Amino acid sequence: MDAMQYEITLPADYDMGIIRERVATRGHLLDDFDGLGLKVYGIRERGVDGSTLNQYSPFYLWHNEAGMKAFLFGGPFAGIIDSFGRPPVQRWTVLGFEEGPAFGTPPVAAGKHVEPIPAEADPVTFLGEALDGLREHLRIDGAHSGALAVDPHTWQVVRYSLWSGEAPKSDEVRYTILHLSSPHLDKLRRGRLW
Repeated sequence: MDAMQYEITLPADYDMGIIRERVATRGHLLDDFDGLGLKVYGIRERGVDGSTLNQYSPFYLWHNEAGMKAFLFGGPFAGIIDSFGRPPVQRWTVLGFEEGPAFGTPPVAAGKHVEPIPAEADPVTFLGEALDGLREHLRIDGAHSGALAVDPHTWQVVRYSLWSGEAPKSDEVRYTILHLSSPHLDKLRRGRLW
């Protein structure tokens, strides 16, 4: 499984209603996209929930790489490029996906925590402990689901979680979810993936 995110930072005075309208009219287009486990249409708004900026930040979990390639190269990503230019796309290898007690209720918020793997740490031990941390994090009431992923280029671990209410403050970056496309949520493997 692969995780992917791009962040489109917008001017401080940008009307985020434009993004809300974009998602309201186009979000459904990926509701049945092949290979997509889920897409979170997340935004950050300046002055809301600690955000200092306006940002459109979709996050994806792909259950197969072919779907991700079809999206990026000649697929719906062309609409992002046409509207905002070509943003850098962050990509991670998913090491675990878990459900929380609110799985089955629509998530309204998401949170992200990024942590470097220290150079002196054994990566396998560190990642095992991080996966245990994801499971513990998702025991909180309101947790929908979450993924743990790693970028082996930078050796950073990303914990991304969905919430039926506010994301907890332990997720340093918090998003409002405008829409969730989850056509193949059932195909995302649960538990440890290595």
